[in-house]
Amino acid sequence: MAENPLIEKLKSHIRWEDGMDDSMLDFYRESADRYVVKKIGHSEDYLTIMVATVMYDNRSATEDLGVALLSLEPMFALEVLTDDGNNQQT
Repeated sequence: MAENPLIEKLKSHIRWEDGMDDSMLDFYRESADRYVVKKIGHSEDYLTIMVATVMYDNRSATEDLGVALLSLEPMFALEVLTDDGNNQQT
């Protein structure tokens, strides 16, 4: 089975240990991608990785998760401002 390149990038950004179940990464990736699409209107891998990392690192503290996601707002704004329109989903 071929590895998903986005999942491999995500593993490199979090404290992933050998023996941990890879299946939970799909949950974080999918959740993060939905969050990114709601924020900017399309999927963007680097934002998905950032959000998934924040979600993973703050998985047990809801208030901390909210603060951490709020700290990413400038990245979403920058993406929207610099978007050339070629990434819009239909």
